[in-house]
Amino acid sequence: MKLCDVNPFLRYAELQPSVVSSAPLSCSYDYRIFYIVEGNATFMLSDRSIPLSAGMLIYFRPETPYYFEGDVKIIVLNFDMTRRQAHKREPLSPPKSLTQFHRELVFENDPPSELESLVVIQKAFEIEGKMQECLRHYCYPTPFSDAATSAIVKDILCYVAQNALPDEGELPELVQKILLYIQQNYDKEISNAHISNEFGYHSYYLNRIFKRSTGITIHQAVIREQLRVAKRLLRETELSVGAVAGEVGFSDRAQFCTVFRRHTGQTPTEYKKSVFPLDKGGTHAI
Repeated sequence: MKLCDVNPFLRYAELQPSVVSSAPLSCSYDYRIFYIVEGNATFMLSDRSIPLSAGMLIYFRPETPYYFEGDVKIIVLNFDMTRRQAHKREPLSPPKSLTQFHRELVFENDPPSELESLVVIQKAFEIEGKMQECLRHYCYPTPFSDAATSAIVKDILCYVAQNALPDEGELPELVQKILLYIQQNYDKEISNAHISNEFGYHSYYLNRIFKRSTGITIHQAVIREQLRVAKRLLRETELSVGAVAGEVGFSDRAQFCTVFRRHTGQTPTEYKKSVFPLDKGGTHAI
C-alpha cells in the first residue's frame, strides 16, 4: 500500500483523563495514535522505554507490545488504514496480557512503507487540534463525521510520515543503552559521573545527546524510573515507605518523600491511600 492510497476508518476515539499503569505488556488489534495532553509517563515496550511528556505523539501498528507507566492525560485514536473492516465498528480492547492476544482478530496490519515502524514525535503541538476534532466527531457524530475523521486521520498520518526521521521512532543506540542501564541500576545511587564512567564519555556530552533524544536529562530519567518503581511497590506491596525508599535507591527516607512529593504532588503515604483500580466500568482500555 502507498501512503496516497490510505483511506482511514476511525474505529474509536477517547480522552483518557488519567493513565496510572496499564501493565503488563499487551498488544492492540488496530493502529494507534496517542497524543499526550499533559503529565509525564513512560511508554514501555518489550525492548526499551520512552519517556513521555506533554505535546508528544506516538504512532504504532497492531501487534506492538506496550503499556504505560505514569500519570498522563492522552487522546487516543484507534483506526484502520483502509475501510475493508469498516463494518466491524466496535473496537477491541487490548487483552490483559500477551498470552491472551489472538492474532487472528487483528483488523489489518499492512501499512505504507513510511509507516511501518513505531514513530515518536516530540513537540507535536500542532496536531492537538486535529486529535480533538476527531474526538468531537466520534463523541458527537453527524452524517459527515465518518468522511471528516477519515480525512483528518490521513492528514495526521502524513504529518507522522513527514516527521519520521530515521532516529525519530528508534532512539539512538547510546541513549537506549543508558535507559537500559538506568532500568537495571535504579536501586543504586546513580550519578552522571557513574554513567559517564560506565560508557566512557564526558558527562556533558552524554547529557546533551540524551536530552536531545528524550527531552529530559539523565538525572530526571533516573528520578522518573525510581518513582515509577516506587509507585508500583506502593500500589502492589505492603512495604513501608522507608523500605520502598531503600528498594529504589534512596538511603534517606526523608529525601525520598521530598522527591516523591515534588514530582507527584503527594507524599508516598497519601499516594498509597489514593490508589484505586484503573479499570472502571465502561472505560475502554488503552
